Amino acid sequence: MWKYAQLLPVSEPSKIVTLGEGNTPLIRARADYGTRLFLKNETVNPTGSHKDRAMSVAVTKAVEFGLKRCMLYSDGSAALSSAAYAARAGIMNIVLAPQGSPDYRLLPLMVYGSLVLEYMGEAAAALDWVHSTCKELGLYETTTYRLANPYQSEGPKTIAYEIAEQLGGVPDWCLVPVGGGGTLAGIWRGFCDLRDRGQISTLPKMAGILPQDYLLLQEGLERNVTNDQELRDLAYKTSRDAAAPRTAQAKLAMAFPPDGIEAIGAIRDSGGLFVNVSDGEALASQLALGAAEGIYVEISAAVSNAALKHLRENRVIKSDETVVVLLCGSGFRETGELARTLSVKKVQVDQRSGVETLAKLLKGV
Repeated sequence: MWKYAQLLPVSEPSKIVTLGEGNTPLIRARADYGTRLFLKNETVNPTGSHKDRAMSVAVTKAVEFGLKRCMLYSDGSAALSSAAYAARAGIMNIVLAPQGSPDYRLLPLMVYGSLVLEYMGEAAAALDWVHSTCKELGLYETTTYRLANPYQSEGPKTIAYEIAEQLGGVPDWCLVPVGGGGTLAGIWRGFCDLRDRGQISTLPKMAGILPQDYLLLQEGLERNVTNDQELRDLAYKTSRDAAAPRTAQAKLAMAFPPDGIEAIGAIRDSGGLFVNVSDGEALASQLALGAAEGIYVEISAAVSNAALKHLRENRVIKSDETVVVLLCGSGFRETGELARTLSVKKVQVDQRSGVETLAKLLKGV
């Protein structure tokens, strides 16, 4: 990633904190998806997700500033990445995790030597608590939304730089899972940077993929909201009588995406759209990607391919168009979540009957 150092907000290259993030493969899909499909495989980043790009920039800035302690609110990809990069930099990492976070997500943080706190309250309040506490105690915030840390938000732009370089041009569509909205917005800014520097002449349409019934960003787009307060007001109106919908897409389940306005702007400016995907569709896509492409993604990352199916069926994306989907997180970190929805199928064999049993099974393959 750091071959693009001159395009990132770093003033002292000697202090770059890196674990080898970026330069991830852009793979032509083997299966037939009804279009020319490429898979941007972010699962091969050091901690298994695209968040490593953001955290490499964020922690590098902490080192530049001479800060020794950082904190964020997360129990997912950002927490794991912040823990790894802080450890690499010799910085203390503090993770504020949501109440009830599963142990399989928190145990890796112990390996990296992080201090884990559990916040007893709602996510919006937790984000505010981290923000104010960092200011009060002089901690460096690594929460991955732009208001909390504007430096980290520049990391995702390098995904766009790489896609254009690897593809030798710009795709017609770029499909990105949306949690907080910052990754979608960052990739769009990256493509716009390339255009402004005269390196590309066209821009892709962006599609933001959300869990089923997470409709705030679509409504914001339709109502043409233009600032954070308008989106907050809309979120309050739509959520005051109902809790956030339950979903297995844990990394995308944000009732109020903190970078939502920028995500809406990226969709609006690119002529794209938001797409909702059910848990069942995401799980089916996760299994299909593993079996057909050899890539094990978490369920929250499999949504892009599920959305592509919707867009092809509705003829939004045409058969002759080039599509890049972002596979943003590895399934190996989320096998605990997969166990909730998928059971292991085993056929017992022994020395005496095993060959015969296997031969019968192979006849049906």
